[in-house]
Amino acid sequence: MPPDTCQDAVAPPAPSLIQLIGRQSLFLIGWACFAVGTVGLFLPLLPTTIFWIVAAWAWSKSCPRLQHKLYAVPAVGPHVRAWMENGTISRRGKQFALGGLSFGLAMSAFALQDAPVLLAVAGLPQIVAGVYVATRPET
Repeated sequence: MPPDTCQDAVAPPAPSLIQLIGRQSLFLIGWACFAVGTVGLFLPLLPTTIFWIVAAWAWSKSCPRLQHKLYAVPAVGPHVRAWMENGTISRRGKQFALGGLSFGLAMSAFALQDAPVLLAVAGLPQIVAGVYVATRPET
């Protein structure tokens, strides 16, 4: 059956330069976040999972093959996949995240006790992040 219009018979247009730059930027962002998350495997206070979630998101738009390789990492991959596909966090993951946020807030309060404005600026994002994590569904 012949195409209804000329446009149906034409191949889809090649990606524009802006689309290519965007895709390459997401690819690089994915690698940068993956690298920082990998460093977090060895530094106790640097989180791994959140950086790998950002890497998975970036790679889902630029290189799905790398996203699936990240999902295959035994210790963290299932958590990243659960977040990306269902928006869920494991109970243990929530406990670690909330514990880390609480520790960070306590250290901020101790270090900034003489500067209440700075404490508010430093503490408010931690409180918002804690509420967000606490209200996510569990796996």
